[in-house]
Amino acid sequence: MTAWQWIQTLFFNMKLYFIGILLIVLPFFTLGQEYLTGIGGNGVIKKFQKQHQQNHIPLKSKFLSILPLDLPFYDDFSIMTVYPDTNRWIDNEAFINSTFAYFPINYGVATLDVIDANGNIYPEATPFTFLADRLTSKPIRLDSVYDPAAQAMKKLTPADSVYFSFYYQPQGLGDYPLDYDSLVLEFGLYNGDTVFSHYDSVTVFGYEYFDDPEEYYPPKVSILPPLSCDPIWYQLKDTLFYNDSVRIPCDSVLVYDTKWDFIWSAKGDSLDVFLDSTDAFFKYVVIPIEDTAYFRNDFQFRFKNFGSISNINSWKSNTDQWHLDMVRLDWNRKKLDKYRREVSFTLDAPGFIQDFSSMPYKHYAGNITGLKKDSISLYVNNLDSVNHTYQYDYFVQNAAGDTLPAFEYDGFTGMLNSVYAQDVFDYQPFVNPKVTYFYTSQSEDTADFRITHVIRDSDLPDNGDTLVYNQQFRNYLAYDDGTAESGYGLSPGGAKLAVRFRTEDVDTLRGVKMYFNKTLGNENDRLFHITVWNDNDGIPGDTLMVQLNERPAFTDGLNRYHTFIFDRYVKLGVQSFFIGWTQTSNDNLNIGFDRNTNARSKNYYNVDGSWVNSSFEGAIMIRPILGKALGDDLPDSKSTPVDDLAIHPNPPIGTNQIYVGLPKASSDPAIRNYLNLRVVDLYGRVVISGPYTDRINIDFLKKGLYIVNLHDAAQALHYSTKLLIVK
Repeated sequence: MTAWQWIQTLFFNMKLYFIGILLIVLPFFTLGQEYLTGIGGNGVIKKFQKQHQQNHIPLKSKFLSILPLDLPFYDDFSIMTVYPDTNRWIDNEAFINSTFAYFPINYGVATLDVIDANGNIYPEATPFTFLADRLTSKPIRLDSVYDPAAQAMKKLTPADSVYFSFYYQPQGLGDYPLDYDSLVLEFGLYNGDTVFSHYDSVTVFGYEYFDDPEEYYPPKVSILPPLSCDPIWYQLKDTLFYNDSVRIPCDSVLVYDTKWDFIWSAKGDSLDVFLDSTDAFFKYVVIPIEDTAYFRNDFQFRFKNFGSISNINSWKSNTDQWHLDMVRLDWNRKKLDKYRREVSFTLDAPGFIQDFSSMPYKHYAGNITGLKKDSISLYVNNLDSVNHTYQYDYFVQNAAGDTLPAFEYDGFTGMLNSVYAQDVFDYQPFVNPKVTYFYTSQSEDTADFRITHVIRDSDLPDNGDTLVYNQQFRNYLAYDDGTAESGYGLSPGGAKLAVRFRTEDVDTLRGVKMYFNKTLGNENDRLFHITVWNDNDGIPGDTLMVQLNERPAFTDGLNRYHTFIFDRYVKLGVQSFFIGWTQTSNDNLNIGFDRNTNARSKNYYNVDGSWVNSSFEGAIMIRPILGKALGDDLPDSKSTPVDDLAIHPNPPIGTNQIYVGLPKASSDPAIRNYLNLRVVDLYGRVVISGPYTDRINIDFLKKGLYIVNLHDAAQALHYSTKLLIVK
């Protein structure tokens, strides 16, 4: 490093240091206000892991040999696989989604940020730039290609016009990368060596470690995998009971080592500046491959981003989003051959309910005229260079799959301009179809409808696209769509947040679902008081209920909110009301903020004694729960899986008994005398033990979480479930 480079580096680091100091002290010298920040983890990724971990097959070999792909290489990320397609990519750090980008070229993008493959902020994340996500292709054959004209393989050379292209966008609906953050493209070749890639993993069960069903391991105990794996110690994050399972590291996986060459990069930028400078939602990049060294059968490319996080503890969350679309590598191309005879929906379809994404069906039925949207907006892109005529239609089915005649729609035919002729500052939907109302004869809160949107090329009917929206009616009121693109926070201590809702029928407010984003080190784990207010001419009025000293709680997965059950219920008529919190500290609580849904007019905050409408367009992820008594984790349907131990009601509210339903495998009356039941608290103490009975008196149990175990001695079966006591 030269003296001048050393001085430049020192100056840059000092600049970052003083910026960090300013960010720390600034909140203490400014008036209270509201903030948006990045999300602190990716629940969609975590839910995907939980759903698929049992289907994972451990690798037999500790070396991962990857066969090269043939040209063409193309991925438009239109299939929502969460992780990159393993047929094309070798790592899983990018997030495949349809919600983070701002008007993508087609449906779906790959997002690179500062969240790892497990949905957590990188532990090495700092306010200084660090290497975060990578998106790496499998090896690709650039030595030869099948020539359909000659019907034979031909050797590739730079004269064969081999081009690599992609689209990119910074920030989107997430957090913008700073000017010292970057997106980088590299080309690579195998260098003749191998390198550690990752640990394979294996599912282990509690009964493999315990002889007695009453034994358990508390969190932070380290365990080893089976003898067939490498001896890698794993520290438990949660209590491991006899009947539980957990995924732990197994074999070390090696891959070919690759020598990478820098090819291209983009400096961080905000979406507003990007749109103004490019006059396009996504920027097209095309790179000719002219170096003869790359024309081998082990060519690879990869994207990687360098990011940074906030210096303030409660703001250390996900930042620096970059979005990629339509990655293509092929031969016999031209520099500007970015056009394709293809049509695509670009955004998720909207629901049919005015304002709400979901609500109890009986409330919808109580004011269909006021709650039904007159029309919806659908955005479609024509990826060709010229205009084409397209035909659009939609149909609606109920949960049984029957098409509803009330939704018969005559369809729409119209001319669609090329996506490259878009005005990014006045982008209009292709069609605004009229809608009618949903109808079901049931009186329950829950109902489901499937809305299918279809578009076809009038001249090429096989050229089209389909988009599905599942309209759900549930026992809560929700503005948001279930995904958090940002986090919302207030300061200082004593600040109040309130979201306005309206009931269309007499009902009971029993709790609230909230989606909090994690921060690095859980620095937003601060006390707050859940508060319910009545409506005072459009702003919060008198306090109806306060539940003291709650903390942000986290549940992995899309639509996996944490349910806060109220100690005291609130009776509601046909009225507006507000629900939110009063916070006890200056720290950002970082609740999920959905930027795809604009419920700004419903969001209010109070930092100085006066209520103010929020300045941010989006939906705060708070869902008040109405209706019948609640469980801690509400199921999507009323039925209980036949293979599980069933507890009802859970939690038991207004009763001193619970009903214990048997799993199907242990329900034979002939083995009833061989069933034993016990209830254990989180300290491992057995508080109830004895022969199985279908009803248990729980009047003496204190408030808290318990584990209910059933032992079927006749068949050597064990079952466990959780019981929540709320008093």
